[in-house]
Amino acid sequence: MIEALRRSSAHVFVDSVESPVLSHEDERHLSRVLRLRDGEPVTCSNGVGSWRECQWRSNALVPIADTQLVAPPTQLLTVAVAPVKGDKTDLVVEKLVEIGIDHIVLLAPLDHSVVRWAADKSLQVMARFQRIARAGAMQSRRVYLPKISGPTELATFRGESTAWAEPGGTADWSDISTIVIGPEGGFSAAELEYAPAAVDLGPAILRAETAAIVGAARMVAHWRR
Repeated sequence: MIEALRRSSAHVFVDSVESPVLSHEDERHLSRVLRLRDGEPVTCSNGVGSWRECQWRSNALVPIADTQLVAPPTQLLTVAVAPVKGDKTDLVVEKLVEIGIDHIVLLAPLDHSVVRWAADKSLQVMARFQRIARAGAMQSRRVYLPKISGPTELATFRGESTAWAEPGGTADWSDISTIVIGPEGGFSAAELEYAPAAVDLGPAILRAETAAIVGAARMVAHWRR
């Protein structure tokens, strides 16, 4: 990781790194929650690769260095995951962002899904995931904001470089840039009939949220070495 990003007291996203202006929520978080003091280092990013070193002064960001640009990854990595019970999906989104996944897709209900959002709740739920992803990207000092989308039908994920997590799968990680994680009850036999490929996550039986994190970590470890 870039040293200036690692040692910053906080990292935030702004519309422009040339003239960084904090949102009300971020200003409140830095001043009242983190309780930053004048002079502490803060980095800011526009979410598409540009970032800049600043100092915290009088509840605002004061640039102290030139704008830097980080090249995008050569291979974008995607995890599609079936929502799980309780607040575990929140945890999955947060951890996938911290691990370094570029695109997180929430799947529409599968045959064995327990979680089934009402149609009028989808926008509200997806907005929450967007906020969680943004906070996770700030925490992990990312300069590219990950994309969050869904609910998306499982049949969308039948292309090349895609594998579904399933015990006994034989797909090689060098061929995979998208991994699909099923619900608590796994994929049904009917769904597995049109899986493009399957990848095995190890000998243990993993909870759905654990499988998402393990699969993401293994994919990132392969592509971002």
